[in-house]
Amino acid sequence: MKKKLRRSATNRYLAGVCGGIAEYFNWPAKNVRIGYLIFAILCSFSGRFMILPLGLYLILYLALPQETAGGTWSSFFHNMTDQAAGKTAPGARPEQRQRKVLHDAHERKD
Repeated sequence: MKKKLRRSATNRYLAGVCGGIAEYFNWPAKNVRIGYLIFAILCSFSGRFMILPLGLYLILYLALPQETAGGTWSSFFHNMTDQAAGKTAPGARPEQRQRKVLHDAHERKD
């Protein structure tokens, strides 16, 4: 299966652009972020290129599709709402998210 360049859903600080590039090239994400930071600092010395790093990041954010966490978009948003509500730990299986069912439970007769 051919790898596709996508924004990372798991390895992200802002929008996952640097994490997605790092995953695509099998580089450490920390090195990609440091490289981007050095690029931004070098561009800040020149008045003409000061907006270039921000513009490049914005273009990549809009151009690269978001990586889904192993499912469809609906499962991606479902997992996000469950995690935000504190219902599950990240990476929990669907059967772990369900309520517990009691088997062989009998009511007491008073």
